[in-house]
Amino acid sequence: MITFETALEYALIAYPSINVYTEYENAWVFADSTAPPSIGGGDMPVVIEKETGNWTFLTAAIQAGFDFGDEIGEGEITREEQERFYMLHDAVYGAAVGDALGVPWEFMNRDTFECTGMASGGAHNQPTGTFSDDTSMMLVTCDSIRELGGIRPKDLLAKFRKWTYEGEYAIDGNVFDVGNTVSRALSEGKGCDGEYSNGNGSLMRIAPLAYIWATDDEIRAASSVTHAHWISTESCVVFVHLLRKIIHGVPFEDALESVIPDEEEFAFLHDVTSWPREEVRSGGYVLDTLGAALWCFANTDSYEDCVLAAVNLGSDSDTTACVAGALAGAYYGYDAIPPEWLEELRGKDIIERSLFAGIENKRG
Repeated sequence: MITFETALEYALIAYPSINVYTEYENAWVFADSTAPPSIGGGDMPVVIEKETGNWTFLTAAIQAGFDFGDEIGEGEITREEQERFYMLHDAVYGAAVGDALGVPWEFMNRDTFECTGMASGGAHNQPTGTFSDDTSMMLVTCDSIRELGGIRPKDLLAKFRKWTYEGEYAIDGNVFDVGNTVSRALSEGKGCDGEYSNGNGSLMRIAPLAYIWATDDEIRAASSVTHAHWISTESCVVFVHLLRKIIHGVPFEDALESVIPDEEEFAFLHDVTSWPREEVRSGGYVLDTLGAALWCFANTDSYEDCVLAAVNLGSDSDTTACVAGALAGAYYGYDAIPPEWLEELRGKDIIERSLFAGIENKRG
């Protein structure tokens, strides 16, 4: 087994040059983000085990020490080392805090209130810092990936049902908000694919897929557990690809332009970030949520301002802030989230036990 420091040294060699490979003790081949089609290609760096031809994610190899046996134990990756990377917990905590900020203001009309920080009450009458179904379903997604190493729709369905019917992944076991499409899909055991089943219930939970080797079809499958219409599934593909590009240091404007689908329904994304605030829609329609989250990110310059802008758009305030918070968290990092908001956030124990290994790319 090699030390984390040595593994890290070799791992970082994989990033600067396209299609440059480096061997470690004749056991691993490092492939960067333009990995050849023979091993799947795509956005996420992988390594190939030369002895077997099997591939694994670069980050999984880091944590396993590039060896066949012992793992680097929890806690051996220091905070100082972690701060050099984009990590899953950046996006998840970013989403959870945004969600919790928005819960008290859900369903309220724009400009009839002002959110400046964590609060209690509202339509759901929840204590300060309580996240909603948005974060709970994201944590189900994380936990399924943590246990099974990838996207398994049947497991997602089973875990979503445990959340809905048994209170798993919910703070105090209290499931106080379930969307209509989610409820129907979980009851029937299949995703809803009608034109009027394009709520934001899959987009709000999809961010963790940016941190694993998930193909577009796997992203669609994860959405389709509940939201199976092509507009919903493609919205999830767009957001995951956008997050991946942000994680890999692509400027936001360039990243956004490169992920917009050709279909007419997505054409608005070319200029949504320049819309005046009054034209930004913040209801429950998936394209409205996607556009509003992008608008909030593009028109602010900090995590705090981004999620407050999202909440204060009103209507589906928690989900808009959850999606915007995932993007802002991924971009600005965990340490950019105001400490008092993290302190007030409830359910951190649920978050921590659901996360999978999330070191994905070097910062700066």
